[in-house]
Amino acid sequence: MPKSTNPLWLAAFVVAGAIDVLFWDKPPGVSFLIWIALAMGAALILSAREGKSPARAALPLGLAVLALAGVLLVRREPVTQVWAGLAALGGLMLWAATLTNGHWLRYNIWNHIAALAVLVYAAITRPFGLHKMQPQQDEAGVQPARRWQEGKAVLRGILLALPLVALLALLLASADLVFAERLDAVLDALRLERLPETLFRLTYVLFFTFIFCGVLLHAVLPRHTIHPAGNGPGVIKPFLGWTETAIVLGSVNALFLFFVALQFQYLFGGQANITAAGFTYAEYARRGFGELVWVAVISLGLILSLETAARRETPARQRGFAMLCALLIVLVLVILASAMQRLVLYEQAYSFTRLRTYTYLFIPWLGLLLLAVLALLLSRQTGRVGLALLVFGLGFGLLLAGWNVDDWIVRRNVERAVSGAELDEQYLVDLSSDALPALIEQVQRADLPAEARLKLGKVLACYQAETALETRPWQSFNLSEWRGRQALAANAGLWSGYKVYWDNHLPYLVKDGVRYDCYRLAFID
Repeated sequence: MPKSTNPLWLAAFVVAGAIDVLFWDKPPGVSFLIWIALAMGAALILSAREGKSPARAALPLGLAVLALAGVLLVRREPVTQVWAGLAALGGLMLWAATLTNGHWLRYNIWNHIAALAVLVYAAITRPFGLHKMQPQQDEAGVQPARRWQEGKAVLRGILLALPLVALLALLLASADLVFAERLDAVLDALRLERLPETLFRLTYVLFFTFIFCGVLLHAVLPRHTIHPAGNGPGVIKPFLGWTETAIVLGSVNALFLFFVALQFQYLFGGQANITAAGFTYAEYARRGFGELVWVAVISLGLILSLETAARRETPARQRGFAMLCALLIVLVLVILASAMQRLVLYEQAYSFTRLRTYTYLFIPWLGLLLLAVLALLLSRQTGRVGLALLVFGLGFGLLLAGWNVDDWIVRRNVERAVSGAELDEQYLVDLSSDALPALIEQVQRADLPAEARLKLGKVLACYQAETALETRPWQSFNLSEWRGRQALAANAGLWSGYKVYWDNHLPYLVKDGVRYDCYRLAFID
């Protein structure tokens, strides 16, 4: 139990109240980084107060969490923000669960799940036990009965002061117009029609205060610690026999071998083989790269599940299991190569969109994870797969942020236009402010075709029209948006000639009597 409950409850209330101040009815931006830093700071301050030192291993995980939280400050592309935000929250939970021991570096998959489950359980249950350690008198030696008397005196004082303050406030408002305006603003914030909203917000702040109290208490003074299991027995006792395991892996390997043979014959063999089979190259490339990625993900899940559930009583069966899994991983890597080849062909024919770019980045990243799992299987270090999955999840969020998805789409699609392909500007209107620096840079290229330059000018005019109406509170400040506004203001002449009009709150442009809509598509594959 903590030395005193008051700092604990205060820290929990500050972290919970910050959720309301930073996020209520506001898009995330710098607010997310502030809240993550505030939550980590509260845990560290309480840890120092209790005389507990954070484990050294908590430092790299904490820095990774802060870096992921900072992604919402520097990027506005939605999937990048969502992945980084979820990865940061998951990393924060793991950081809190292992703050004093640093075991996360040696956890297997089941250890990670158990550590997070214990954290959630502590968040819900441990605050209930705090009343049991309340002393008969507080640190100043004041008895509870005396405190109750002081509380009643404070309440009487408030009731006496209210009518006097109200009367004087009315007189001051009549004497000074500025004061009257400020007073009206305060009273407006307390309007009765806002009472349900106020009560709801107060309720969830108190609820989160309770939850964060349990989280902080577990982070600083854990009652249950999940110790690394390494390569030892997992939570589930192996129950699947060797025969069943070999049949499952052998069947999947046979299926994949047949598929891979076709890939070498048709896709890797060139366009002639595909057209001979009755397909165009574009049709063949268009189908399946997403499905092939899912095949790889499911195969990885199969390997990890069988590694936990399958019995391997003898060294020979252990080696056989490793060889079957290794063959499966090699075949999956070939399948991923096929998916990547299809995606490249599709991009050459139809240009890049967000979904294609996500897949373009995810395939090699997943391939690296599969290679790591293969190395761990062959070295009999499967207990480290949990760490590999953690690095995969956290690292992909940082990869998306560093790559800048929307910037990449602009540059690749404009490059296609320069080489003679048609530029589909609708793919570009749908992008976030992350794309603005690249758009402004590319529209000024000397080798850009005239038609493509007109389309980029239209895209920039649409961005300018939409940006002019956007107002953000400071909590939603985003570097990408700020830089985009600065770039638009400095290069307004690049899209001169377009007049902006509005139809049902949607902007459209008119140039030379032709209307161009600025609508955004919800989904482009």
